[in-house]
Amino acid sequence: MSFDTWLLYLFAILLIAVSPGTMAVLSMGHGIHYGKSRSIATAFGSVSSALILMMASAAGLGALLSATEYGFTVLKWCGAAYLLFLGIKLLLTRGDGKGLELKTTQGKGTPKQLFKQAFLVGISNPKDLLFFAALFPQFIDISAPQGPQLAILATTWAVVDFSFVMIYASMANVLAPTLKSSNRLHWFDRTSGGVFVALAAILVSREN
Repeated sequence: MSFDTWLLYLFAILLIAVSPGTMAVLSMGHGIHYGKSRSIATAFGSVSSALILMMASAAGLGALLSATEYGFTVLKWCGAAYLLFLGIKLLLTRGDGKGLELKTTQGKGTPKQLFKQAFLVGISNPKDLLFFAALFPQFIDISAPQGPQLAILATTWAVVDFSFVMIYASMANVLAPTLKSSNRLHWFDRTSGGVFVALAAILVSREN
């Protein structure tokens, strides 16, 4: 994997991580109710679930590469199309009049409980598995060993994921009131949509 490819991947996942999703809401809830220190367990739960989904995606990619390189090329184009679909869907969403609401957290907030909650939120989203399957092939050079490349992609994602969970938890008191505005959330959706569309365009225009 070239350094330029890694930088593009890093830029893409940073923009994706900025957009507030389910894990961001959970992180802010934990940050407000239990504090930054305990939210470290939340971050580890999020990273753990993501790594499992990544390994499942990597296993599928490995099986596809063993079968045919042509299938991998098709998967890259399908992945780019999926990213484009996500982008257009977000761009076309309309505000529902509702802002972000932090759900009341349950339990005493032990590290085990916070880890479990974050892990279950992450692992129970099948869209993440599809997303990783669409994203990873765009940055893999099939002429080079795939193991080290997948390790770099997974490690980079884990560091970014952990960092943003902690950012949301640490800045929950500032971010939560700001994101309660439905207009601002709608702006985040549109920005995320633009990111996905631009990412899909960049990926399909790159030389393979």
